[in-house]
Amino acid sequence: MEASVPIFRQTVDSLGLDVPPLGACGFEELAAACRVRLEPGRGPVHLRGMASMAECRAGLLAAKKLDCGPVWVSWTCDGEGRSPARVHVLAALFVCEGMGAAGFGLQCPEESAGALLAELAAYAGIPLFRVDGERAALFPYEAAPRDPDAIPCATGTDPCFISPTIDVGEELECGPDLLEDIIAAEDDPVGAVKIVIQSQDDVDIFAQHQYAVRDALCLCSDVPELLEEALRVYQGRAFYDGTGGLGREDLDRLSERYGLIVL
Repeated sequence: MEASVPIFRQTVDSLGLDVPPLGACGFEELAAACRVRLEPGRGPVHLRGMASMAECRAGLLAAKKLDCGPVWVSWTCDGEGRSPARVHVLAALFVCEGMGAAGFGLQCPEESAGALLAELAAYAGIPLFRVDGERAALFPYEAAPRDPDAIPCATGTDPCFISPTIDVGEELECGPDLLEDIIAAEDDPVGAVKIVIQSQDDVDIFAQHQYAVRDALCLCSDVPELLEEALRVYQGRAFYDGTGGLGREDLDRLSERYGLIVL
């Protein structure tokens, strides 16, 4: 791990906004709000005090688009590791690391910081740090070996794990009954929910109901542009099981940008 937290050239604080059902802001509106608060090409950047997946992901994507360089992210949480939007910080770590964050930190009660950062350290592969007011201090740890049978994913609020041979169950189409289908699929004894994206209408329907996914999510499409749109609006970290027929170049790009896990 690095010896110290860098001197940040830009700091962007939480906007206090979220996407439905917890907020009224569209994700593209949120991403645009983040872009106007960033100066292109000027980093390292600190996204400070994040509370929701939507604002955190929007900030990371905005910094990438503006070529701001390394982005360090810190989250506000309580002593149980939950943000004001009820996101567990381990899920946030999985999303941020997958999207290329350079470091991950916590703004939390002092008495809980050590235990929470130690929990993150069991899975992290990037520097961890604690924020106390205007100060940021590195949390020293040694990265643990990765378990190939416990691949980290995340819903919009919670961490989850998949194996390379996970059973994804039946494919769900993005029709008028998608919400009911997601709820029913999560009652089945399989390891993940699989949703197929075949059109822009599917992306819109999925965006409306993606908050209901509480298990690991497999997204599938034969069209890379549609899969990218679905990954953009999903406020967790999804995986791809190889059944959509997409090429390695497209999958690598989506993995780098959105943290897509490719089995």
